Amino acid sequence: GFPRMVRDLARQLNKEVAYSVVGGNTPVDRDILDKLEAPLTHLLRNALYHGLEPGAERRAAGKPLQGMLRVEAEHRAGMLHIAVRDDGRGINEEKVRDRAIARGLVTPEMAEKMSRQEWSQFLFLPGFSTAERVTDISGRGVGLDVVDSMVREVGGTVNVHSEMGKG
Repeated sequence: GFPRMVRDLARQLNKEVAYSVVGGNTPVDRDILDKLEAPLTHLLRNALYHGLEPGAERRAAGKPLQGMLRVEAEHRAGMLHIAVRDDGRGINEEKVRDRAIARGLVTPEMAEKMSRQEWSQFLFLPGFSTAERVTDISGRGVGLDVVDSMVREVGGTVNVHSEMGKG
């Protein structure tokens, strides 16, 4: 159901997206697949809402009008590895930092010393959101904490790699 969900949400957000799956035939235990459906859905929705820019913003950044959203699945060292990639704006570290400071999670002095990887961990805290307003898609503070806990439930981990302007 991911292709339809991506297509419908892209239409709702007025964004153009090329969705693809690499490794779609990778064997996965049915129980694991069932437990990963909700986290993958959330990651795809986040990529569409937060990551991929609207057409005018993409054009201004010198990118193709159509954004790229890809799910990659493969086995590595006996474990299932799934990556959700987009070519969008990337995670705005400054916005994450400002929200973390505003919520009292760190002091401005601590914030100056934190690495990109440390900043990404705030995204997994319950109730943490960088959305400007609450919608039916984003901003409710329910999301990446659930993704993290569901992935951990099946013995996995979640990592974030982002580069501003590149996804």
